[in-house]
Amino acid sequence: MKYAVIIICCLIAVGCGIQQNDSLVIGLIKPSLNHLPVQYALKNITEDQQLWQFKYFHSGWEANEALVAGRIDLAIMPFTYAWMDVSQNKKVKIISFLERESDGIIAGGTQITRLGVLKNSTLEIIPELMFKSQNTALPEFICFRTPMDMAAALQAGEVDAISYYVPSIYNLPDSFQIIDWYSHTFPHHPCCDLVANQSALDKKNSLVLDFAKRLQKAVSMMQNNYPETLKLAQEYYNLSPQIAAQSLAHTKYIMGLESSGKDFESQAAELMFTKGYLARRVKENEVYHQILP
Repeated sequence: MKYAVIIICCLIAVGCGIQQNDSLVIGLIKPSLNHLPVQYALKNITEDQQLWQFKYFHSGWEANEALVAGRIDLAIMPFTYAWMDVSQNKKVKIISFLERESDGIIAGGTQITRLGVLKNSTLEIIPELMFKSQNTALPEFICFRTPMDMAAALQAGEVDAISYYVPSIYNLPDSFQIIDWYSHTFPHHPCCDLVANQSALDKKNSLVLDFAKRLQKAVSMMQNNYPETLKLAQEYYNLSPQIAAQSLAHTKYIMGLESSGKDFESQAAELMFTKGYLARRVKENEVYHQILP
């Protein structure tokens, strides 16, 4: 009987392993519009949805921690975290750019001496690149852990402005105004990328490739079907028609790993290194993995 129990337990363990390897665990930042193409794919493309499991996070920090720890296979998250991981010899790869633009500065007035940012995220690095590109004096950057903390600090008067993203940037009171979009300085710049850990690329490569291809198809379909995309943004994120339209006007979805996007991220990575966020300088071939044709 003892041996029978052992055999049964082994079979259960093997079965669980097979089930885990037959699905892809994907991390999404819940309030961000960066995963709208995933929702579009779920609605219009994929029928075997059991292949995809989702875990939701409140910030890029949380998603990145889960990715590095192997609790998820891939994530849609700010590219800055992937560069930081690679500089620390952690096994992650950017397999595609995805969400472009989408971020800007919202303030209570025209004078900005204290800007709220998320430490080591695109919401910190890109505004600093923008200020330097415009030869504008840098405000004091006040770092926060989550977007909700930043919004609360702005409304409490602890900062003059915050670096924020759609659609949440439109949910703040009318007393605050959007004063600039980073896309004005860096059109179509990468913001949130599709990032996979090396274990998923080694053990679930076909699933990762299939997900990337379906996501690419969803992006193409969205570009040719704005009314359905707008409706989905309204329904999934519970947005008014006006805010959904405004958010999509400041968000682009373009997949691939084109040279201009790599150059932009490399420029951001150099700034991260000077700020002490990267343990070492990282070469492009260390951070990117070409999976799409």
